Amino acid sequence: MLFYLPDFNQPVLPETDALHVLKVLRKKKGDFIRVSDGKGRKAQARIESADIRNCLLQLSEAEFEEKSETEIWLAVAPTKQMERMEWMVEKCTEIGADGFVFFHSARTERSIIKTERLEKVALSAMKQSGQSRLPAIRWYSAWSLFPWNEFDHFFVADLGENATDQLIPQTGKNLILTGPEGDFTPEEYKEIRAHQAKRIRLRPQILRTETAAIFALCQAHLPAHSAKPH
Repeated sequence: MLFYLPDFNQPVLPETDALHVLKVLRKKKGDFIRVSDGKGRKAQARIESADIRNCLLQLSEAEFEEKSETEIWLAVAPTKQMERMEWMVEKCTEIGADGFVFFHSARTERSIIKTERLEKVALSAMKQSGQSRLPAIRWYSAWSLFPWNEFDHFFVADLGENATDQLIPQTGKNLILTGPEGDFTPEEYKEIRAHQAKRIRLRPQILRTETAAIFALCQAHLPAHSAKPH
C-alpha cells in the first residue's frame, strides 16, 4: 500500500497517514514505507521520527511515472444519493480514471456537491490500489460553465438507434459524458453533438448513472490492454 506525501521537498507524512502507519501498522523509526505525491512520483521512505504530528521521512531516489498521452476523464451528473457517487469515484480511481467532471444540467438531481469528500475517497482509492496519480475532481454548477475547451475528444452514452461508435480513446484528453437518470435534454444533446461527440451505446438496457460511468471507463481501457502481448 502507498501512503500520501503531497510534497517530497517537505517529507512529513500527513497526520491521517502517520496515524495509520504508526498505530495501525505499528511501524517504528527505521522502518520503511512507500509514498506517492499523487502527481506521478513514488519513493521508498525511511521513518526518521515516529511522531504522529511530525512523522519525518528520509526518501530514496524517487521514481517518476510519465503521464499517459491518452487521458480518460468522466463527466457525470451527480445523483441525489452521494453514496453512489462516492462508490463510483472509488471504483473508477482504482480502474484508472484521470479525472472527474461533475456537472449540473437541466435534469440533474443535485444542485450542489462538496468535492472535498470525493477527493478523500479518490485519495484513499489511489493509495489502496498503489497508483501514483490522484485524479482531479471538478464541479460545475451550471451547464453553461461546462469546460468544453479543456478536452480534445468527446464520447456520450446514448441509447439512440444510431449510437454505434466504439469507445476507443485517442491521443489527448478524452471526456466520456453520462447523463442524469432523466437523460440529457434535446438542447443539451444538440450542444454535445456540436462538439463532435461520438455517440456510444454502452448496453441495450438502461444503466444507472454510476454503472454507466464505470462500464464506459472499463470499455475505454480495453483497447490498450487488448493490444498487449499475452
